[in-house]
Amino acid sequence: MQRHGFVFALVAVVSLGCAARVNSGGGGPVASSGAGATTGGTGAGGHGAVGGTGTGGSFDDDGGMQCGLQTFDLVRKPADLFLVLDRSASMEDGNDGNAATATSPSKWSQVIPAVTMAVSATDSDVSWGLKTFPEDGSECAASTVSTKIDVPVAAMNATAVNAAVNGTTDAGNGTPTASAIKVAFNYLNGLNDGANKFILLATDGEPSCTAALVKDTTQAHTDAVAAVTAAAAGGVKTFVVGVATTKPNDAMTLNDMAVAGGEAQPNPNPLATKFYLSESQTDLVNAIKAITGQISSCTFPLSMPPPVPAHIAVKVSGVKAPQDTMHLDGWDYTDGTFTAVQVYGSWCDMIKNAAANMVTIIFGCADIIPT
Repeated sequence: MQRHGFVFALVAVVSLGCAARVNSGGGGPVASSGAGATTGGTGAGGHGAVGGTGTGGSFDDDGGMQCGLQTFDLVRKPADLFLVLDRSASMEDGNDGNAATATSPSKWSQVIPAVTMAVSATDSDVSWGLKTFPEDGSECAASTVSTKIDVPVAAMNATAVNAAVNGTTDAGNGTPTASAIKVAFNYLNGLNDGANKFILLATDGEPSCTAALVKDTTQAHTDAVAAVTAAAAGGVKTFVVGVATTKPNDAMTLNDMAVAGGEAQPNPNPLATKFYLSESQTDLVNAIKAITGQISSCTFPLSMPPPVPAHIAVKVSGVKAPQDTMHLDGWDYTDGTFTAVQVYGSWCDMIKNAAANMVTIIFGCADIIPT
């Protein structure tokens, strides 16, 4: 059984000035009368979010007048996430590449808790699977990366995946990252389950084997980035998880793979770390929830303040929520700029647990309060 999350998509449609007819068409509204301006279009909304069309000044579904409308669709989407775990011996080292110490713990001891937490925290939203690499054998030998899958992708799979992770040792010979990514992509590509597919690569950024399984660290870096790039082009994006290594080449490889994978940390600073640090477990969990559409808050941005802030209706799946300035069970503006609405209590619970399929915000006119 596939598990679903959701994401809200802003249909950025606001029309000011009252009118008595519904405006149709997919390019946004046109005011039929009055002096108000209009804006329209389809919202970006995040992963897989969908937009729609809006109305100009018109009657709402209950027959009341409206001067603007914003709709947030809660789109449910299944996701397969395949953990590709680097168990090479270099994971035994500390962040500086030297032997681990009490003050410089092994990269393995830092990455494993982050990975298992992410798997457990998203178990109900994601179908997880696992492949560890390299397999036993000589460094860069063909036998170290077979098509073997340690744990096949399945729903509610956290227990099986984490048991396999905790039963794995960081004693592999060599790091054939490019080949491991290719195996993961081919496996996911063969799952015809209709889910969005992603790879979670947990590694220290030290690939040593080229795509042709030859020992060459410089070419191995290039081939690892190329493999992640090809997977993304084929519809399988990659999250990269690593540690704050002090070895510049390792950090560069992790950053390059994170950017190529299409799921880099969203930071506009070009010097910021692009991969997910093992200690930033919450950031990783939130990023994984985002691909399934899970949201961690019930705040909905408005593309512009309502013409009459006191005359709006916030509806969750068509049911009007009360305004609640105590922030217990209803909705309220986030601040005095009237540019965002936050939903609280049982209404927010319906949004988060997928009991609701849409949030609609209706702007009333100066002399009309929407019902």
